[in-house]
Amino acid sequence: MLYVPGSMEPEKVRVVLHRPQNAENIGAAARAMKNFGLRNLAVVGASGWEGLPRCGGAEVRSLDVRERATRVARHAADLIDAATFHPDLRSAVANATWVCGTTSRALPGRPRYSPRELAAEVAVRARLGEVALVFGEERRGLSDAELDLCQAVCTIPTSSEYDSMNLAQAVAVVAYEVGQGELAPAPGEGTGEPARHRTLEALWERLGSLLGDAGYLNPQNPEHILSDWRRLLARAEPTQREIELLLAAVRTLERKLKGP
Repeated sequence: MLYVPGSMEPEKVRVVLHRPQNAENIGAAARAMKNFGLRNLAVVGASGWEGLPRCGGAEVRSLDVRERATRVARHAADLIDAATFHPDLRSAVANATWVCGTTSRALPGRPRYSPRELAAEVAVRARLGEVALVFGEERRGLSDAELDLCQAVCTIPTSSEYDSMNLAQAVAVVAYEVGQGELAPAPGEGTGEPARHRTLEALWERLGSLLGDAGYLNPQNPEHILSDWRRLLARAEPTQREIELLLAAVRTLERKLKGP
């Protein structure tokens, strides 16, 4: 049966692979993306990343990561050519207005979607800005700190007999559902541009410094309280202008506290 794509905006959906174990997994994930119409790929890891190949000898080991990924990607080689490489997750999702991480864990205060529920949410969110779907390392998934950068999480239901999926399988399941997503009217559309992740992170950096200097945060574990603040603001879904106003207020307080 032929796959018929829905009315999603694939260029607005960025698939982020967070430090994949090897280049071959990048290629397999790219192939799954192209099967279902997604083309925007980002990889967290330096461009000179030296993950071990899954198979092959010295000849394979000497290939550049893009070349090695292309050997598996086959007809999705163009996705590998266009993929962006980033040193950390913050930079990989900087332009996104909504970020969802994949995890098997339920996180308090964070929306949790199945792949099908995620597809419906992405169909709305992608009308307002770029959406980032983050897949964690094969061996350990996404850490608490990495999930703090996500406004929501997605869990793929699996059998209790064998609940482990490899990276390309997980990408394929999510990409299939998202690729079929039908665009729906966006609630509140026209109220303003959603906040970009880059601006949110600038706010947290300045606010964390300000609250730390004021003695509000525990210097041994400042993220404990800031994580709660992140979730509070994520539920409010502020616009870009609203975050810029908050950031300007924090900067003004900084200047006042430092004095002339």
